[in-house]
Amino acid sequence: MNCSEFKKYWIEGNINDLDSDLQKKTLDHFHSCKACSDATLAATLEARGVDVASYPCVHMAQYAEFHCDQHPDPKDCHDATIKYDEIFDEYSIPHGDGVSQLTISNCPWCGTKLPESKRDLWFDTLESIGYDDPWDQEIPEEYKSKSWRVHS
Repeated sequence: MNCSEFKKYWIEGNINDLDSDLQKKTLDHFHSCKACSDATLAATLEARGVDVASYPCVHMAQYAEFHCDQHPDPKDCHDATIKYDEIFDEYSIPHGDGVSQLTISNCPWCGTKLPESKRDLWFDTLESIGYDDPWDQEIPEEYKSKSWRVHS
């Protein structure tokens, strides 16, 4: 099976409508072709309203937009493999106590370079306007989301 056939059967069509032999060929292609498996993930995310192009890669879009109905707090969910912090524009792998995390600089699946963390810039910016301890001070609302760096 080639990529255009795969897309016709799975992304544009419905794999469940195929006979079992064609389903197997489609699944085999899905598992052997990174481009088609990524395209399938992108189509799934876009169908949910995710703007995949606003993320470094489809994998980071998947994890940044991850929501679990059973665990409102992502640190309680084992499926939340990658955490995205929109304030700092950084990706990390949670570990240990549910609070600790390891910041990553490349996608673990495709190697795409991730954006530089804006953590230091956030602290420097707040300090420049008079907030020397933003964890204990009431900071302006725009600094509690990505607004501070998107609208700057």
